[in-house]
Amino acid sequence: MLLGLLSVLFLLPLIVTFTNSFMGEIEIALNYSGKLSLFDLAEGISSAFIKLKLIPAEATLKQYKSVLISDPTFLVLLSNSIKLTVPVVIGNIIVSALASYGFILWKFKYKEIIFYIYITIMLMPMQAVLVPNFIAAGKLGIQESYLAIILPGVFSPFGTFLLRQNMKSIPKSYLESAEIDGASHMSVFINIVLPQMKSGIAALAMLTFIEYWNIVEQAIIFIKDYTKEPLSVYLSRIAEGRISIIFAASCVYMAIPLWTLVFGREDLERGIEMSGVK
Repeated sequence: MLLGLLSVLFLLPLIVTFTNSFMGEIEIALNYSGKLSLFDLAEGISSAFIKLKLIPAEATLKQYKSVLISDPTFLVLLSNSIKLTVPVVIGNIIVSALASYGFILWKFKYKEIIFYIYITIMLMPMQAVLVPNFIAAGKLGIQESYLAIILPGVFSPFGTFLLRQNMKSIPKSYLESAEIDGASHMSVFINIVLPQMKSGIAALAMLTFIEYWNIVEQAIIFIKDYTKEPLSVYLSRIAEGRISIIFAASCVYMAIPLWTLVFGREDLERGIEMSGVK
């Protein structure tokens, strides 16, 4: 019963967002003030729940029309989010898979120390590494470009940690048998290791995608041109002047990560379970 109540509590923002996305502009203006934000519904929780309306008086698709057809800004910023997120996901999978394979087969007495350094960096809060990233991006001349966000994401230590833990579950006899048969490292990696790590790679892809789909701080610091900012930054301040489309915009924004999680849930659970992460 307690878990059921908690589930309803956590699902309520999603339900409110979805049902309210079919409200008309006037109804939204009457029910919500211009200061409302989906990120701070908890403020004034007693008065918020009194005014909270689940069912629109008259269902309409005008919000979605404004977001997807009338105003091209939303779709441009949506494409910016895709431009940022997809390279990070692909690059991080490639780098993490190769680095994990090296940690498994690399015969070097200090490799565990190096791996612990990876873990230490992984445990640092994002705010702690923003300043070093900003300085490094300035020295590379990429301070106001997507590369300033993409490169740290590609070399994120979390991917190496997750896949290395997954890779440890592969019996070493498989790798030794392949080496005895004369298989090269690349052949072993592609034909033996990768097929047994599909769940781990899928889990890493989903977790990385969601993390960079929702970035705000990095985008605010590194991207000065508002036409290049991701949709996450736009949504964080949409209530300042566009409250009439806030619910439809949020529904479209969260549809992609929700779809990813719903259809990839089994791979996500199995990938995390194989890594031994609790």
